[in-house]
Amino acid sequence: MSKVIYPVVAFFSLVALAYKIPPLLRDPGSPTRRALVAMLACLAWAPLVNTPFVYARFDALTGVPNLARLIAHYGIIGFALSVQLLLLYWTVERPPPRSTWIRFGAVAAAVVAMAVFFVLAPLDTSVTTGFTARYGDAPYMAAYMLVYLGYFVVVLVDILRLALRYTGLTRQPFLRIGLRLVSYGAVFGLAYGLEKAFYIAARNTGYEPIPERVQEQLSPLLTGPGCVLMLIGFTIPSWGPRVAAAGVWVRRLRTYRRLYPLWRLLYEATPEIAFDPGPLRDVEFRLVRRVVEIRDGWLALRPYFDARVAREAAGRCGQQGRERQEAVHAAVLVAAVRAKARDERPAELYTADPQGGTDIAEETDQLLRIAARLRASDTARPAAVAELGVAG
Repeated sequence: MSKVIYPVVAFFSLVALAYKIPPLLRDPGSPTRRALVAMLACLAWAPLVNTPFVYARFDALTGVPNLARLIAHYGIIGFALSVQLLLLYWTVERPPPRSTWIRFGAVAAAVVAMAVFFVLAPLDTSVTTGFTARYGDAPYMAAYMLVYLGYFVVVLVDILRLALRYTGLTRQPFLRIGLRLVSYGAVFGLAYGLEKAFYIAARNTGYEPIPERVQEQLSPLLTGPGCVLMLIGFTIPSWGPRVAAAGVWVRRLRTYRRLYPLWRLLYEATPEIAFDPGPLRDVEFRLVRRVVEIRDGWLALRPYFDARVAREAAGRCGQQGRERQEAVHAAVLVAAVRAKARDERPAELYTADPQGGTDIAEETDQLLRIAARLRASDTARPAAVAELGVAG
């Protein structure tokens, strides 16, 4: 499992790191950007070193068995500290220097203590997987893991507290989503820390509560999703609005194209309704322009609206209410285009106009439904056209 999850987490962390380094270079004095870059660097560093392929080669290169484990744990601790600081800068406008130095002091003490216990522990064989199962009851390893996991759990509790506290206070939707994802990631991290601490404590009392093969899989299964959730949570405030805007652009473009059959019908009858639609990237303007042009073409056809066609279409339509009215409008429009081409005025004028709504969105929705009926008539002639009441 670690052969897959750890490289995936490292890869996406490196991608996010490459995306975030240029803003830091433009504004190196920003503590938020420094903390974010440090977090992403550690989030790439820890799983990369823990990947069995890298782990074995790192130990072979340094000649120190399991030194990669210590380096990976340092990466996790650095990640936890960076997350703490990042949340602090996010949620407190000007955090007091004391709160920052306390956190740096705690991580420095943990780093020194872990190094001492690592040197004292008899870790004579490099173990790329199953490290906890192999050395869980080795001398000094309980103390090593107590420092590492104790610091990690305490920091995660602080992270969870800050994230939950400010999730409901921010008015920025993507920041709120990000904080919520960070809190979920912290829960996964807490599960990892508590499970690992329980296993180490049990092993040192002569009891193995979890089979070794299961224990090997638990760490990547808990840390992997937790890291991904935090990675998304801390980066979504920057890329989330752009993705949402792209989604809006795509939806507007789709609406613009779905209105084409109705616009084309009216344009063939009254070509002068068409104006320069503007650049494609300004799809909002093009959509509004298309709605206006449709309404202009609609008004130009009013002298050719036939009441007889409206009655026949209403009689053939098996629906009621809004659907029936839209079927009638579609039929009347098609018949009016043909009548205008022949310059034939109806004996009885159809005067009912659709009430499009109070804003451009409601107007667009109604025109979309009418355009959908026209698309159906284009793909199922002659039956669909006959249903509209304009066959022949």
